[in-house]
Amino acid sequence: MSVPYPEKKTVPQLPIASHKDKLVTFNSTYLDDIRAAIEDWKCERVILVVSRSLDQKTDKVHKLENALGSKFAGKKVGVGSHSPYHDVLAIAKLAHDANADCIVSIGSSSYSDATKIARLLHATFPPEQLTEEGMESLIDQTKGSTRPGVFNSPKTKLILVPCSLSVSEYNPISSATNQDGKKQHFSKLDFVPGAADLILLDPAVASTAPPETLWLPSGARAVDHAVEGICCSLTVPEGVESSINGLRAIIRGLNDYKAGLDAKTPATDESMLKAISACQQGARDAIQGLLVYGSKVGPSHAIGHQLGSVGKVPHGLTSCVCLPATLRYEKEHPENQYFRLEGHKTVVDVFNEELGWQEKEPGDAVERFYKFLGLPTRLSDVGVTDDEAVWKIAVKTMTDVWGGGPRQIDDPKEIMKILETVR
Repeated sequence: MSVPYPEKKTVPQLPIASHKDKLVTFNSTYLDDIRAAIEDWKCERVILVVSRSLDQKTDKVHKLENALGSKFAGKKVGVGSHSPYHDVLAIAKLAHDANADCIVSIGSSSYSDATKIARLLHATFPPEQLTEEGMESLIDQTKGSTRPGVFNSPKTKLILVPCSLSVSEYNPISSATNQDGKKQHFSKLDFVPGAADLILLDPAVASTAPPETLWLPSGARAVDHAVEGICCSLTVPEGVESSINGLRAIIRGLNDYKAGLDAKTPATDESMLKAISACQQGARDAIQGLLVYGSKVGPSHAIGHQLGSVGKVPHGLTSCVCLPATLRYEKEHPENQYFRLEGHKTVVDVFNEELGWQEKEPGDAVERFYKFLGLPTRLSDVGVTDDEAVWKIAVKTMTDVWGGGPRQIDDPKEIMKILETVR
């Protein structure tokens, strides 16, 4: 049995009574913990949804298949960025075909979201209704999210082993992208059956994530969760505190991880695993404002959702482009009731205290940190240069879910002002 770093602990995914049976294990050893869970649940038919690079370039998936033995009932390799509908449907159909009683996902947030939605579709639709039209029929198109009460409670267990810091695994709400390039949101925050049964945070598995294309960009996304939680007037004090704690841990973890990369430290070195673990714990703190305390995210998330789906920009890189520009826009519009400008000073103070900087503005601090991580910060850097595409992003932002809260900017022309500053 491998030894976790630094200590293993299992707690509720979120510190609320409704989630007492929805668990997360920090510093997991994934093989041991998956086997223990399926034995405890008495599962017999387990399907896997796994990252293509993890399946082809490491032995992690092969070891799991061997560990499952006769209980291994099928596998889907690969999910597209932002969880395309066709991948979600393929997973739901595989679950039907295998009569699966447990799904295990190992991959980024696209994998977590796809499997969460697929499990709900599997519980709700017979195989013949598993179509893109069926999925769209569940959506309130004015809000970009499913109507209340459309899903049955799933009986199939779900284990998520994330390889990124986007923390969608904690959220009962999941997103997927339709054929039109629109990101739609499935389930509701209060529909606890939509949440995964078990999240396993194994730093050794996460260490296989490509640094430049997955781990660091998803860390940028975690920063976005924390910063928008701090800077939204709808965030309650407990949510602000949790977001601040999360931001500090994420900055430290990413700073140490990047230092290790620059020093060519092996990904499995104890110092790297410690940095990964710190990031994982900070990312959870950062998202608790939204999921526990009823906070709402701001324009960066709403714009980023559509930049991702329309512009085919990966998770995380959307935050690198949108967050600094959004913070600068917020400063210029103190009249907006949703912008908490005192949060701007808090964000700057955290970056300066953790990194020894002397920045004055949050947009500058965030952009500097993203550039330190080696990440792009402009639309042109991520290949979005077409005027029509940029306008489409602005228009689709108007029907984004906006973190379940009110739309904080009502005019796509105002969204264009943000986007034009990062062309």
